This record gives sequence, C-alpha cells and structure tokens, in this order.
Amino acid sequence: MNYYVNFANMTDRTWTMAVYQTFPESPGLDSVAWKRTTVPTHGFSGVDWTVEYNVALADYAQTTPLGVYTASQVLDTQLGSEWEVIFQDEVQQLNFVGSLGSDLREYIVIHNDSGLVANPGIGMSGYGSAYQRDVLSNNAAQFKVTPVYWVGLFRSVVLGEVISSNVEAGPLRLEFDGGNNVADISAYRKGDSMELATVYSIKNS
Repeated sequence: MNYYVNFANMTDRTWTMAVYQTFPESPGLDSVAWKRTTVPTHGFSGVDWTVEYNVALADYAQTTPLGVYTASQVLDTQLGSEWEVIFQDEVQQLNFVGSLGSDLREYIVIHNDSGLVANPGIGMSGYGSAYQRDVLSNNAAQFKVTPVYWVGLFRSVVLGEVISSNVEAGPLRLEFDGGNNVADISAYRKGDSMELATVYSIKNS
C-alpha cells in the first residue's frame, strides 16, 4: 500500500515538513528526517512512500548542534533478515547473510565485521530512517522494525538530519488506521500562535 502525507501551508512563512520514524522497541536509535518537502506561504506539497524495507550504511557528521547521516549504501531487504558490514574493495559495505529464525521475524540484525566503526541503519522506500551510531567491529545492531510515524514542521531540515528538539511545530503522530493511507496536514496562524490540523482519508493506490 502507498501512504501519503500532504501539507497545506496557510501561514505567512515558508515551512519544511518532514516525516520521520521512531522505534519504541529498539531504544537508542537516531531517528532522522526521512521524507521532506518545503512549502512556501499558501503553498501545497506532499510526500509518499510504500512499506518496502531497507538496510543502510551511513557516514555521520556532527555540525553543532545538528547531526546528519549521509547514506553510503541503501539496499532492499525483508523483515527477519541478517546482514553484515564488511570491508571489501577498500570500502565498508553491506552483505546479506541469511534469514533469522521465526522468533525474530520482526527484526533486522546487522553485524559489524568490517574491522572499523560503522553506522548501520534501517529504512523504508529507498531512504534510511534510523541508525545505530558508532557500532564497534565484532558488535551488532539489532532493530525491531515496528515503526511509529511522525510529522513535524521545521525552518530548515535536510534528509538524514537527526530529529531532536529541532521540531518547531508538532510533532504529530500519524495514525493510519481503519484503512486510511492519506494524512492531510494544514498549518494556520492565529494571532501569535500556529495551529495544525489533520484529516485522514483513503486513496486507492
């Protein structure tokens, strides 16, 4: 199924809307801006995705106060899969190992066998959405992939930027239930405050 988040900016300034994921059952991950679009005043835009899982490997840079992951590799995967980070052809890269047991069918496990520190992650629809920073060689990152979707408004945000206190409006938890796959977010300015409204609907993919 395809999912859609649309943003109508009815305020007097430009905003960037970003969608990100958190993983409550895998604490300690860095959630990053995963989908984004910049919308001018009285403009309209949106993002969309399909539930197709990825494994990712990234470089990390800390530019105070922001941390940004730049993906060096993103590969398609399935839940219940096991991967390793190896050092081959003079670069760190992901290598598929096999399938996990049935009791781990909601997990993705990535072992770091590269001899170097690595930043493995998981994602969806072609982009990384959460990373485990600085995994030492001979260690592993275990992800229980039960994402919660959030949307927030930012003055500025780039893909891969770590989400922390930089959300200026929101965040709103996206609740896709009852078959709904579209969230229409509207931002309005009322006096010295801003209000966000969400309407859900169904769109046939």
